[in-house]
Amino acid sequence: MNKYNNFNRLRRIAIALLAVLFTFSINASAQTARDIMDRAASKLEKAGGMQVSFETTMFSGTKEQSTTRGTIQISGQKFRVASQGADVWFDGKTQWTLLAGSDEVNVTAPTKEQVQKMNPYYFVNLYKSGYTLQNSRSSYQGKGVHKVDLTATSRGAEIQRMTILLSDDYTPLNVRLKDKKGNWMRFRISSLKTRQSFSAATFQYKESDHPGVEVIDLR
Repeated sequence: MNKYNNFNRLRRIAIALLAVLFTFSINASAQTARDIMDRAASKLEKAGGMQVSFETTMFSGTKEQSTTRGTIQISGQKFRVASQGADVWFDGKTQWTLLAGSDEVNVTAPTKEQVQKMNPYYFVNLYKSGYTLQNSRSSYQGKGVHKVDLTATSRGAEIQRMTILLSDDYTPLNVRLKDKKGNWMRFRISSLKTRQSFSAATFQYKESDHPGVEVIDLR
């Protein structure tokens, strides 16, 4: 009987130890992923003005629908996007959107959330709440990279899943997003220049540069 009791006691201790080790492993992984994202966010915040060349591909489910290439200039909350689909200017308060081939430019005063969604780098702060994180090593264009997977804790979140590939110096290289409708978007970065200086006019629409385009004020 004593041998049987000792066996049960040892088994309970072993199970408890395994549970502790398993929980520690999960927490350590999540902490490492969060640390990676903290470093990436910090790097971008300290980068000053940035100019990024990118390629965005939209998917319906897993089927590729369209690909757009362009550049974005960023200075704090201000940005200027020039792409095949649209040109966007945001000076921190007012946003101008000119769709390709359109003879109208829409003027709006977007909310903070809307501004974040227009800026391709808004994902950098998504990890801070509402998501579980997991990291691993992967490869991208022949080089080893950090891979961070984010999963929304709420089914109502606009972005349900996100996978971010970062270089070993924590520069974002590739981002894949899945929305709540099940559609994917891929954002590839082909070049990133930091410490850039931009004039205030960079982020403002200039009517004289677009003759014949009607300004539609939707504010």
